[in-house]
Amino acid sequence: MNRPNPSRPVTARGGSPPHTRQSIPRLSTNNYQLSRSGSALLLALLLIAVVGLLTAGWISVVSARANLVEQMTAATQRRIAYENSRALAQEFMLERVIPSTSGSAFTYDLSDPAWGGIAVPAWTSAPLLSVAAPAGVNPFSPGNGGGYTLVPTDSGGHSVILHDGDADPERTFQIRSRSPLLAGTLLTSQRPTLDATASVALAGMDAAGAAFLWTYPTSATFTASSYSTPDSVSALSLTNSAGSALLMNNLALPRQVANPRNGGASFYDGQFDALDNSNAAANSSFTKVAVSAVNGSAVDADNTDGVTCDGSGHVTITLDKPALGNVLITGGVTTLTLTGQASAGNVAADDLPSILVLLDLTSGSLPAITLAQHNSRRLVLAVKKTFAAGTLAMQFTTSSATWRLLLELENTPVTLTTSGIVTLQGGIRSDRAVALSGGTVALTLESDPKLLERLATRNAWVESVAP
Repeated sequence: MNRPNPSRPVTARGGSPPHTRQSIPRLSTNNYQLSRSGSALLLALLLIAVVGLLTAGWISVVSARANLVEQMTAATQRRIAYENSRALAQEFMLERVIPSTSGSAFTYDLSDPAWGGIAVPAWTSAPLLSVAAPAGVNPFSPGNGGGYTLVPTDSGGHSVILHDGDADPERTFQIRSRSPLLAGTLLTSQRPTLDATASVALAGMDAAGAAFLWTYPTSATFTASSYSTPDSVSALSLTNSAGSALLMNNLALPRQVANPRNGGASFYDGQFDALDNSNAAANSSFTKVAVSAVNGSAVDADNTDGVTCDGSGHVTITLDKPALGNVLITGGVTTLTLTGQASAGNVAADDLPSILVLLDLTSGSLPAITLAQHNSRRLVLAVKKTFAAGTLAMQFTTSSATWRLLLELENTPVTLTTSGIVTLQGGIRSDRAVALSGGTVALTLESDPKLLERLATRNAWVESVAP
């Protein structure tokens, strides 16, 4: 029996040798340490690269931020200079241009020209006598889209130049003006002109529009669709015609002025000095009336011009006379009767020119005023007295009459006497008390003022736009 030889591999029948177990080579200790050193070096290089990228990015960000700060500093300085210049131009328009009749070109820079300045072209007319319509409509304007404007421009049509230290941009400044009564503020209560403690009580009116109160009235029992005041007073307890409570309108409005006070330096203190103001005649009713005064002591029976007088101080003005123009009364009149038309909505009277009747009283006493029938002619009735005593009595003889009338009262308290509901298509502007004896006075907007715009005293304010 043959034994297998252990030195020879055993093969199966068929010839192929069996599989043998292979040994796995192992790294030596030296090779393992070399591999770890290479990995660490690679990680260190990667870390250095990342830190380098981060450092480069940080340096880039810091550099960009430094450039941004430098640019923002220059832009901020230009913006401050621009806003300084715009505020300076606004103040110049309010204090120099509005109360003037003309002015030469004006240039002014702040202590450092880089902080602002203005160059204003000359203007050759009085802003409050302007009859130029505004170029655009500002829905937030106190003029409610109407009125007149004056824009100071040079011969090339350029307006105000604002110095900002760089481009010196141009900005158009408009002196806008309009009667607040025609702009929808149907009841305007001003600060008392001669007596700061005088009553400005308002009673009995129903304004189908806004009411504007310069100061807190001693009492207020009227209705309106809205009301506002620039004074820091508590809200009034007012209602509209339906009895619903009103909230004070807090919409920001620009500073407005009717006229600088005669003999005073304050322009914007709320005083109403516009009927006869020699300090600023442009917006003065005395300037606009431009006629000789009616002599109440002289007999004038000829009614051709619409004015008659019996020689005893009784004056009658017939409003539907085509020859009737503006009327000035300075004294010597005890009663004044304004006679309108037999019915409201008179077409012939509507076609007649607007007129201004001014009572400018420096002594004596106030005449009693009677408003007879209805009136469809556009009319401004303005009354000013410079003496202390006296209350104007105005009586409507026709029950439920309709009068087309802007009533402007300066230092003149008034008591309106009527029966039924009298409609004043226009409004009331006063710096003293307005009271009602019987009936109701309803104030409505004059929707078609035409040249009434030029006869009524205006408020002026400033608007500016980029050209």
